[in-house]
Amino acid sequence: MTMNEQDVRAAWARDPREGHQALFDAYFHYVFAIAHRILTGIGTQEDMEECVADTMADVMQHFGDIREGSLKAYIGTVARHHALNTARALGRHPTVSLDEEERPEPIDPDRPDAIAEDAAQRRILIEQIQALGEPDSAILLQKYWLGRDSREIAASLGLTPANVRKRCERAVKRLRKALADADIW
Repeated sequence: MTMNEQDVRAAWARDPREGHQALFDAYFHYVFAIAHRILTGIGTQEDMEECVADTMADVMQHFGDIREGSLKAYIGTVARHHALNTARALGRHPTVSLDEEERPEPIDPDRPDAIAEDAAQRRILIEQIQALGEPDSAILLQKYWLGRDSREIAASLGLTPANVRKRCERAVKRLRKALADADIW
């Protein structure tokens, strides 16, 4: 049986230990997929597992503060931040891979149609980002995929932070228009 957010919250309300187990069972694969995507080629399997453990511990510690309806989003954000911090601690930045087959997808067995639709939309999005050309595509990928700030992006591309912010703003507008023209946005 696949647990959803309401099941996890109900288990937590009955008994925090049961809630811990329910949270782990429901979101382990999702968190691991995020850690794996960011840390592949940077860290070891143990680094990924430690990232998952740190994420789960952090979520459990703050579980009472998480608003209704936002548990998965919160967990995904915490996992991403832990994975990026792990990558930085290892002294290397993640490399961006645009190959869909190299990135594991979080699996939701209740919605196989959503997985296929999401993968197709992501592929189109990546194609549209690539079509923006350099350095705009690199700026968007580093900002929105890797979570880097303007200073980090500027340093990696040899630009100023102000230039990165302006190019990012313009690239997002161009991307929105391209997606709207393709009836995706």
